[in-house]
Amino acid sequence: MRVLALAHHEDAVRPEQQVAGQGHGGEGRGARGAGLVARVLRVEVLRGPAPVHVGRTDEKDALARGTTSSHHSSQGRPVTDSARLHAGETMNTDRLLREVETRLARLPEADRQEVLDAVREEIARERRRVDPELTVEAERERRVEAETFREVLEAINRQARLEDTIEEVLKQVSRVVVFDFAALTLLEAGGGFRIIAERGMPEGQSVIGTRFDDPLARAVVEERWPRSVADVKAEERFRPIPGAPPVRSWAGIPLLVEGDVIGLLCISRAHPDPFVDEDVHRAKAVAFSGAAAIRKAQDLEQVRRYAHLMEQVAEVDRHVFAGAPLGEVARSILEGAAKVGTYKGGLLVLQSPKGPVVAAAIGESFAGTEGRAAPPDLAATTTRRLPAKRMLEVGEALGTQVPAHPMYLVPLNTADGYVGTLALLDPNEETPDDRLMEAYGSRTAEAYRHAAAENRKT
Repeated sequence: MRVLALAHHEDAVRPEQQVAGQGHGGEGRGARGAGLVARVLRVEVLRGPAPVHVGRTDEKDALARGTTSSHHSSQGRPVTDSARLHAGETMNTDRLLREVETRLARLPEADRQEVLDAVREEIARERRRVDPELTVEAERERRVEAETFREVLEAINRQARLEDTIEEVLKQVSRVVVFDFAALTLLEAGGGFRIIAERGMPEGQSVIGTRFDDPLARAVVEERWPRSVADVKAEERFRPIPGAPPVRSWAGIPLLVEGDVIGLLCISRAHPDPFVDEDVHRAKAVAFSGAAAIRKAQDLEQVRRYAHLMEQVAEVDRHVFAGAPLGEVARSILEGAAKVGTYKGGLLVLQSPKGPVVAAAIGESFAGTEGRAAPPDLAATTTRRLPAKRMLEVGEALGTQVPAHPMYLVPLNTADGYVGTLALLDPNEETPDDRLMEAYGSRTAEAYRHAAAENRKT
């Protein structure tokens, strides 16, 4: 948009003069407004960014007359005042109005607003002339869309818990883009993606927690720019998500936080129906805000988890300083571990003169195993996972039936050496709880060693 001529001539123009173009909505300004704005000669609306220049005081008379003076460039071509007015930095409408307001700073507030209103009216008239689609109805639609996006962003940022935030992101995407299936994924540290939320799955089915790696999705992450595929059958890099509904048209939008990609929003349609630029633009707007909200929720969730961990450590310490028996201390350590994470059951295996033994057990699968000898695999001195296929052997060694879930082994180590191992059933595989559990193990190991030392003294 260019304002080719704006004449501000409050001293030279008398009240009885009229403002050019009052017939198109400027009647309300009256004679007083005419004394402030001599003329808005022309506002030219362009399709893209354009230089804007607001006339200087020494140019206003020429501008008010609508005349041009000729100058010559180094090549000998005439350069008019209009060409000269086009030079300057690129501005949008808001910047233009701020520039005008700055130049009129010496006027009273009411008078300055009348001048700005005159410019706004002329800009609106020219926009309607250049683009007939800019009707009242079209403007109303744009305002409704803007209000919808405001509500969308508010709804996303209103959530406090991570689970609620990620669900809200997909819910709000569905308000602005039509799709059959959508998945919100996080980029894994070791490569690939993990689905943390989905929308559009048949009832009773879910792909949350599914890990996948897709060359097309990786290209979106590397380019940090959305990509839309009209028909995935023509895209050799596309790989379907295991267990997800059929896909024909697909779009991927990176989740960017401070320039870093933390994940990907994938939306798809079951039939060839490409996501057009407007669809991608809307999804990108939601994804941008959603990524920031997810990162914020992740940070808050991590603080909550760590605070909960410290509460459980304090509970173990309370048992120790109260002089509780070692068996009670051991059980408090295991129960605290279950509260910190989302584990389905587990054991606390401690080293004894006769080898590893089960000092505490929780969960129906391990009922009655306390005091029994533990298989050597459960006395791990380093953090690792025991695969689900090994649970049959573990169950036989313990004399019980153990569910076929992986088992997360967290050693309790201190500076003085190995104390024991937390063996926790973990069907969810790697989660943020696991990293916290390692910190919990080291802190409770010290507590148990102190309790054992006090027990020996008595």
